[in-house]
Amino acid sequence: MRPAWIIPRNAGPIESAHMSNDPQTNAASAEPGDPEYMEATRMSFGDHLEELRIRLILSLIGVVAGAVLGLIFAKSLMSLLCQPLIAVLMRHHLPSQLVSLSPASTFSVYMKLGLLSGLILAMPWVLVQIWQFVASGLYPKEQRFVQRFLPVSIGLFALGVGFVYWIVLPIVLNFFVTFNESFAVEFEGLTGIQRLLIGDPHVTGDDDAANPDSTAPNPLNIPILPQDPPAPKHGDTWLNLETGRLCVRVGGETLTTQLSPGSGDGRISSQFSVDFYTSFVLMLMLAFGLAFQLPIAVFFLVWAGLVTTEQLGRSRKIIILVIFIIAAVLTPPDVVSQILLAIPMWGLFEAGLIFAKRWKAVR
Repeated sequence: MRPAWIIPRNAGPIESAHMSNDPQTNAASAEPGDPEYMEATRMSFGDHLEELRIRLILSLIGVVAGAVLGLIFAKSLMSLLCQPLIAVLMRHHLPSQLVSLSPASTFSVYMKLGLLSGLILAMPWVLVQIWQFVASGLYPKEQRFVQRFLPVSIGLFALGVGFVYWIVLPIVLNFFVTFNESFAVEFEGLTGIQRLLIGDPHVTGDDDAANPDSTAPNPLNIPILPQDPPAPKHGDTWLNLETGRLCVRVGGETLTTQLSPGSGDGRISSQFSVDFYTSFVLMLMLAFGLAFQLPIAVFFLVWAGLVTTEQLGRSRKIIILVIFIIAAVLTPPDVVSQILLAIPMWGLFEAGLIFAKRWKAVR
């Protein structure tokens, strides 16, 4: 084993005289890139375990604090996640509400959103603790790489999440709601056998219904307004043209019901459960956040010497195929989400390749 007081080859007599047998003294005087620094700051196995224990405790404290804050603001986060869905449903004049399919589903979503948002909130603190633990075992070159690209990685992950929220969700949700409406089944009327077996629903036995010449009341004339009136009175009734809601003012409260176009026979109504929708959104955000790390992965492969930019350029067709396969694995089983993920990944790959070429040119 090398002694801790190894004298550099270019050390003069004055520098040699100042060398000490004390590892701590050498660690303080040596540069981080020198072998003496790595040797003098080497930790024993027991010291590593103690350091790991401290970092785990500090990370756990940060996660618990983040989870508490996440549970406090979980309702606000849920409201934020539902905004794209509500906008699409209102655009199609559908009830802008989610469905709870079990008594505990909403509570489960509340806990999941709170804990997950708390973990995301505490992630910078956790990453700092991880960095403090592993930095002593990395060479200065590796430390500089992590220090430079860790903020970039966090920024790319946030960019992927924002891309899902503002671009992907409106497109995907609008596509599926529109497809559901176009898939409606038209009712052709009862057949003779059906009338014989279940009866004619139009024959109710009511005198007015059976006698078409009977006097019927005039249809109700409801005012159609572009927006809700500023100060409605008790008993006022109106149709909000923007939202498609029929509104009635009762006391100090406005009761509403959503009106949908068409007769409704065979119509496929787009109603989403709260647990499925939140899982769908969070899965998309996680997939896009991870996929947006592709430029860093490309640059790391070139920086580490595992591949060259020329090899990546020649393998572009294969890489694009792999990108589409990865997009199919990361996203839910629908073509729209896969394409919306694969196209940005392709662009991010090209951006990472261009950055790697420029770095190699100025190196």
